[in-house]
Amino acid sequence: MLHKTIMASLPLQIFKEDDQFVAYCPALDLSTCGATINEAKKMFIEMLDAFFEELSRMGTTDKVLSQLGWRKVTKPKMHWEPPKREFITEMSQEVAVPCPA
Repeated sequence: MLHKTIMASLPLQIFKEDDQFVAYCPALDLSTCGATINEAKKMFIEMLDAFFEELSRMGTTDKVLSQLGWRKVTKPKMHWEPPKREFITEMSQEVAVPCPA
């Protein structure tokens, strides 16, 4: 079954965690990893395809995208736009983490 599609530019953050590269998309709150940056990107694209395929199959695209902050635009034609978030800065926050005695 063919579905209508739109193109959207999604932010993708890539960072190294131990010996893996993590690809994270805040607009969808999805991440994956790979041994190299290119592998992480490739894995992300594969996961993204599966994610949207499953949303379509389940009929939950509108619900999930709305919950993630996307908005439906009706003009000039109906489509979805990802949230417009700008990465401002990276910072750390000190927290107390409980540890077993």
